[in-house]
Amino acid sequence: MKLRKVFFSAIVAFFCLTLLGLPQAIAFEPLKGDLATFDPNNQIFPTSGDTIKVAITDVFTGPNAFVGQSYWATLGFVAHDINTQGGILVDGKMKKIQIIKADTQGKPAVGKRAAEKACLQDKVDMFEGVAGSHVSKVLQQVAKKFKTIYVNFAAFSDSLMDVPNWNEYTFRINGTASTCGGALAYFYKDRPEKKFYICAQDYLWGHSFAKAFKTALKKYRPDAEIVGEDYHKLFLKDFAPYLEKIRASGADVIVTAAWGADNENMIKQSRQLGLKSPQNPDQYIPIASPFLDDTRPLEVIGGPAGRGLVLCSDFYLDRRRPMIKKLADIWNKQWKTWKKPYSTELYRWPGSGWFRNIIGDYWYFDIIQKAGSTKPEKVIPTWEGNTFTQFDLNIYMRPDDHQAIMERPVAEMVFPNMWDQPNNAAPGHPVWIPAKYCMPTFDDKLKGRVKK
Repeated sequence: MKLRKVFFSAIVAFFCLTLLGLPQAIAFEPLKGDLATFDPNNQIFPTSGDTIKVAITDVFTGPNAFVGQSYWATLGFVAHDINTQGGILVDGKMKKIQIIKADTQGKPAVGKRAAEKACLQDKVDMFEGVAGSHVSKVLQQVAKKFKTIYVNFAAFSDSLMDVPNWNEYTFRINGTASTCGGALAYFYKDRPEKKFYICAQDYLWGHSFAKAFKTALKKYRPDAEIVGEDYHKLFLKDFAPYLEKIRASGADVIVTAAWGADNENMIKQSRQLGLKSPQNPDQYIPIASPFLDDTRPLEVIGGPAGRGLVLCSDFYLDRRRPMIKKLADIWNKQWKTWKKPYSTELYRWPGSGWFRNIIGDYWYFDIIQKAGSTKPEKVIPTWEGNTFTQFDLNIYMRPDDHQAIMERPVAEMVFPNMWDQPNNAAPGHPVWIPAKYCMPTFDDKLKGRVKK
């Protein structure tokens, strides 16, 4: 009898120790995998079996194909990191991550079909994207219809997370019109520039950003003036008529928020037409936008012509923070081994947009790790009210409306720069705007939705 008790006690102790050690054995940690073997052109991940399936729903064809191409690299980086650590324990099994392309072509109808295919045929656990608020609006409807988690890390319009667009399956990682517009206006509150010309894309995002910037500017810089306001069609080739109006207005700063080809053409043509800064005639006129760190147009105009551009991003690769520096160094070391298209300057560093996507992916995978499941009914309550503290960041998921709350960076472009890029200007050290000055909007209809 005594021997039996001793044996039973030993068995109990063994299982207790095993269980106590289990979380450490199964939990992945960012940047702990074998990233020395990551190549975005030759990604290694399971393509069949019981996997965690995630789709990139974004532009893979046409003039903005680089958007999907870049997201493929950032998601692949995170998936490779986690997969080489063994995967994630979800729903009782250790599973690795499988990634899938879903081309939206930048069009709502095409995006809807791509997301529906991802949900119905590919059986994804989560899909993510998307460049263009007009496309995100449709993807959110797909998420609700098929009860599938959708992570928005690239569509910024405020109204996307208001009723009736809001639904419990959608989480927004990125900034918004209000966070970027608010941070930008606060940045200018004590600076000499006070004449602003808004020239934005003529769709939901462009109008939303302009409205947010104007509202915040009145609050933080009441003596400032909007000297002009125009909205241009998407993927415009000739900006000259708008730029000549801007020149005539005497504006100190162009506020645009354009992305992709429009951002590229605006930058290049403003320099080709010789628009100078009224505050500093030795420099070209500053342009302020969340997407100005695209190296392609900056290389075309040359380093000096990029000085003074203002990047009001939602995330920033601030290498003064140790964990962010580690990520940057790992990525940059691998970049030196990659072939085209990933060998270009655009991918030398995981800059603001790429960094945002990386953070969003790590956050989602951390949530399913905490939830122990990919099932939405477990993921949703786990993510609501969660705070992500990796990479020296502190990002809170507001539970009622699923929007990220955090400080936001604003950085001026400098040349020479600190990014080993001799042919273009690049962001200097940012000013971090406290979250209370650049909050996302909140629809009061959602107030008190979550009881925690």
